[in-house]
Amino acid sequence: MNDTTLVAKQRLEELVSFFGANVDVEAELTEDGIELNIVSSAVSPRLIGHRGETLRAIEFLLNQMIKRHDGAAPRILVDIAGYKQARRNSLQELAQEIAARVKESGAEEELKPMNPAERRIVHMVLREIEGVDTESRGEDRDRRIVVKPAN
Repeated sequence: MNDTTLVAKQRLEELVSFFGANVDVEAELTEDGIELNIVSSAVSPRLIGHRGETLRAIEFLLNQMIKRHDGAAPRILVDIAGYKQARRNSLQELAQEIAARVKESGAEEELKPMNPAERRIVHMVLREIEGVDTESRGEDRDRRIVVKPAN
């Protein structure tokens, strides 16, 4: 484990201790960045927060802290008890269901507002499906994906 990965792991453990929990953090340097995973614990729901908002805030803070330590540090990716992977799978299934409905009905469908990372997942899945196009509409927290039949 390199120095930056070790520092990221330690900082995440310190950050989570403010929530009153001691957690086990697994750390791995991958081509996507430094991946940190908090193994499931009793405080996992509090650390994830509503629709992952607390998790995203923790990840943002940790990235800022590590960039101050090492300006050339790779991106820090934090997951808690597999939440991000489960959410990714759920979004992929949703995208496929919406695409099938849009192709069958010929009418566009608007999804609920999503954060940028979630919208990206849906856009990527739908880009691979023939017969549908996507676009994002709205501003800030109200930004949503619209799935429509391809021209």
